[in-house]
Amino acid sequence: MTTPIGAIPASSIPAARAWLLAQLQATLTADPLSKSSELLVCLDEPGPYQPDDIVSVGEVHQTYSPESVVGSGGAGWLREDYQLHVTVDVYRGGDDPAGTFTRARALADLVVAVVRSDPSLGGAVDRARPTTATHTAGWDDEHRGRHVSIDIVVDCLKTL
Repeated sequence: MTTPIGAIPASSIPAARAWLLAQLQATLTADPLSKSSELLVCLDEPGPYQPDDIVSVGEVHQTYSPESVVGSGGAGWLREDYQLHVTVDVYRGGDDPAGTFTRARALADLVVAVVRSDPSLGGAVDRARPTTATHTAGWDDEHRGRHVSIDIVVDCLKTL
């Protein structure tokens, strides 16, 4: 039996990214301890405007697997698993590694809280959960301040 192409569900990735971006934009705020720092929440790499605090919903790694070995290939036949990467990037001028790390970690904790608040990502997926976070810290390229980057991976599953 052939399934019409229009009846085959599309990937949930665009809806999951859009929901996560909207929730992060509504939840995250500028650092109250740093009067000069601003916050940008964006999709993918930021453009020329790069304030001290950046949270970006970016890279996606996706795999497909059949849920059933028989059937038409229509709805419910395929499962997509993917990892959404959310990057928290914080810069502070001067030499305050603890303060810079604390701010980056606070933003990362809020990213995790947003995902935990609705593991369906607004109904876009069957299940989402934060799985790993990679922290890097050090001086900026010109040694004028500290830089902390945290890459948070959110695993997503959707039966299509």
